[in-house]
Amino acid sequence: MQGEQLKAALARAGQLLRPWEAGLAAMLCALVLLAPWPTSNAPIWRADRVETLIVSPEADDPALWREQAFWQADPGAGVLQVRWRVPDAALASDTPMALALSGPFSAEAYFNGQLIGAKGRPLSEAAPERAGPIDSLIALPRDLIRPSDNEVRLVLSSTRAGYAPAVIVQTLAVTPFRPDARRSLRDYAPTLGLAGVLAVLAISLFRLGLDRDDRTVFWLAGGLAALVIAALAEMSRAYVNYPYDWHQPRQVVILLGMAGASAGILGFLVQRWALGRVWSRAAIGITTVCALLGVLLYDGYDGKIILLTMCVLIGGLVWTLIAGVRKDRSALAMTGVFLALMVVNLAAPGRFIDLGVYAITAIAFGIWMMRAPDLLSPAAESLETTNQTALTVQSTGKMHRVALDDVLYLKAAGNYTEVHRCSGGWLLDQRGLAAVLDEAGEALLRVHRSYAVNMSKVDALLTRPGSRYGLSLLGGAEAPVGRSRVDAVRDALSR
Repeated sequence: MQGEQLKAALARAGQLLRPWEAGLAAMLCALVLLAPWPTSNAPIWRADRVETLIVSPEADDPALWREQAFWQADPGAGVLQVRWRVPDAALASDTPMALALSGPFSAEAYFNGQLIGAKGRPLSEAAPERAGPIDSLIALPRDLIRPSDNEVRLVLSSTRAGYAPAVIVQTLAVTPFRPDARRSLRDYAPTLGLAGVLAVLAISLFRLGLDRDDRTVFWLAGGLAALVIAALAEMSRAYVNYPYDWHQPRQVVILLGMAGASAGILGFLVQRWALGRVWSRAAIGITTVCALLGVLLYDGYDGKIILLTMCVLIGGLVWTLIAGVRKDRSALAMTGVFLALMVVNLAAPGRFIDLGVYAITAIAFGIWMMRAPDLLSPAAESLETTNQTALTVQSTGKMHRVALDDVLYLKAAGNYTEVHRCSGGWLLDQRGLAAVLDEAGEALLRVHRSYAVNMSKVDALLTRPGSRYGLSLLGGAEAPVGRSRVDAVRDALSR
């Protein structure tokens, strides 16, 4: 007996904890994403500190060179020279090697004083700059490699990006030679898989909204669809090695995708857990203003995305906390997800844009859709208890009182509702189906997005080919049953 009581207690505890599974899984995912993972195109050696110089007649004067991290090299003041020493161990292999360059810049590459290749054409007095590819591999000739003191020098410029990137020089590395300079699709395999998961979730949420006549979920479905667009734009670098002046349109698409996802999630929150019109307007207004300021004041697109999403994450966290305390404790289930996204956003912004936002979002909403769909779209309100005995039908110019026992079924008719009676005939109510069910209470059960029936008037649950269901009603009428509502119908029939 005690064992059975313990099992029942554990089952009840599991039911209480189920909404937090998504938050816990998202937190674990955040920790995994912050770990350093090798990529398939891992270089033999990557530059760290380099010497830079604005090109001038005194280029050989050592006093004019400045040591700095390579990603801080900024050719905004003019044509730039960058030089660094390659460690002997990096060139000791007999494998053909190449110089890997990435970023929105054009450059000529020199190895031990010899021109070995170019990434586009840098700006010069004789000709304007020609935008090079975003990623470039330049073979290192074996006959130029010295036993020691090997030097790489670049002459680079960046005048065609169309904006001021946060990081212009993204990669300076020595890597095994390969014929294709594009980033490997294997590097984006997790993002590609997660984009597929998000697409399935967006479709599932849209169907859930149709089935439950809940337009609030459409906001969330649209937000996930926008996130899929951002993920596809992020992966485009593995498909096309585009000229670097195409980098801005790609970044714009990612920014718009993130903005659409943010708007969808925020719109869902303020409608799913409504706190009043004043609260909603204030939350949307403040979050939107802060996000726009971040987008307008920051030059680099990665920075714009980070600031925009952080503003929305903070707004969502505050909203769910207030809603959870004041209205519905289930809203607190989303705080773990917002916290996980904020941690990755702050600790590893690059990983957040490349993978983190897609992974955490897909895990969280995937678990909710499988285990707790009522958290995203509450169960039909017709299941709530009520002592209502009659229904007020608001027809044009006249109001009717119809005993609930005389109501056979309700059928949605656009923005109106058909009230079909057991005694024959039907009346047209000017309200939508959800509003009529609010008044009817538990006397009527919603069995389909367009139908609700009086379960005391049901003859049988019918099973049709193709996993379709219906209800046979008194008098020969029938009503379809949505797949997600079959279990509720069976429970009602068994009582």
